[in-house]
Amino acid sequence: MKMKSKLFFLLIILMFMGYQSAETGTIFYPKQINFKNVHHFSDKNNSNKDIKLNSTSLSLLADKIHEYYEKMFHQKVFNGCVLVAIGDKIIYENAHGYNDVKQKTCLSTSHVFQLASVSKIFTSIAILKLCEKQLLNINDDVKKYFPEWPYEHVTIKHLLNHTSGLPNYLHLMPDIGRTDTILSHYSVLQFLLKRKIRPEFKPGRRHKYCNTNYAVLACLIEKVSGMSYSDFLKKEIFIPCNMYNTNTIHYVDIFDENTTMSNEYKSRNIPFYAGDFILGDKSIYSNIHDLFNFSQCFLSGKVISDSLMRQMISGVKTNRYGMLYGYGMRIKDYQDSSKTIWFHNGWWHGYRTSFQMRPKDKITVIVLSNHIYKTTYYTHPVFEIIDEVLNSNKSHAPNQPIYPSLDEE
Repeated sequence: MKMKSKLFFLLIILMFMGYQSAETGTIFYPKQINFKNVHHFSDKNNSNKDIKLNSTSLSLLADKIHEYYEKMFHQKVFNGCVLVAIGDKIIYENAHGYNDVKQKTCLSTSHVFQLASVSKIFTSIAILKLCEKQLLNINDDVKKYFPEWPYEHVTIKHLLNHTSGLPNYLHLMPDIGRTDTILSHYSVLQFLLKRKIRPEFKPGRRHKYCNTNYAVLACLIEKVSGMSYSDFLKKEIFIPCNMYNTNTIHYVDIFDENTTMSNEYKSRNIPFYAGDFILGDKSIYSNIHDLFNFSQCFLSGKVISDSLMRQMISGVKTNRYGMLYGYGMRIKDYQDSSKTIWFHNGWWHGYRTSFQMRPKDKITVIVLSNHIYKTTYYTHPVFEIIDEVLNSNKSHAPNQPIYPSLDEE
């Protein structure tokens, strides 16, 4: 009995060594990370090869990241969940703030959020999955699948990288804000077919971000696959990537206690309305753990083939300096290519979301917020904190660049 008691108390002590309580959640400390350049497109000259982070470095990383987000929470400019990982190890995860701000019901790291435009990543991958199956070609004209399509020479590729010139349905459909009905992506398609509104520019001429592109892609996925958008993504992406808490708004209990409530300025809860149920451009719900699982699969080349991944992250120039847009993915290039970030942000109906990956050293940063605060996008201090600690583990470390905020949706 004495031996069992000693073992029990030893187990309790070890548990407390690994976790530190916080006002708004729990800081997670892994013991040690030893990683190489594990990204699928490896570089033999990668400067981050064989970096080893011990428990002291990891604790320092977690403390600094926690301090950054906790400070914003106390300043009342951030409310949400955060996960930061290096390789397959989570170095920080926490929930800061409240699900219902007025009722002071706390968030947890298992809460699911409306991903807003981060959903576009999954829509583009669904299209590329159909391409892998040889059921479509991204250079196909949209009219091949919808004969009544009124826009000439618009290809699937134009939809994927927002170079189609299509008008934005969010500014044109009068029923978007109604609370007594629901719309779908087919509502958007039928609106375009019926109204035949003039395009803003010729396809391929330039980039202009437009949600219409991805609502049409959702229709295309259903047309070609013979499945609903929700079912196709679940079968081809969510289940293979162990995203068991992820689905579209049509299959999520939006009134469940584990589903977050959205808040605007002055913490006003936002009711659901017709536009929430349009898929393709938004309305996938997920949590930080499922998105971490996805990043692991994506960065290790388990989601789509190498050739299609290269196309996905080979972007066209946008109106932001140094920013490219691929297929459902933004690319922020730096003079030091090891600092390149693949990401997408989201903003919809009181939610702000950000999903970011630095492929060279397989760093993932996920921030999900159910409040309108734009600080969700301000992850540059997180990358700077990581680089500072990484460089302290290397001799002759070069000076690192200052990361600008990735504040575009």
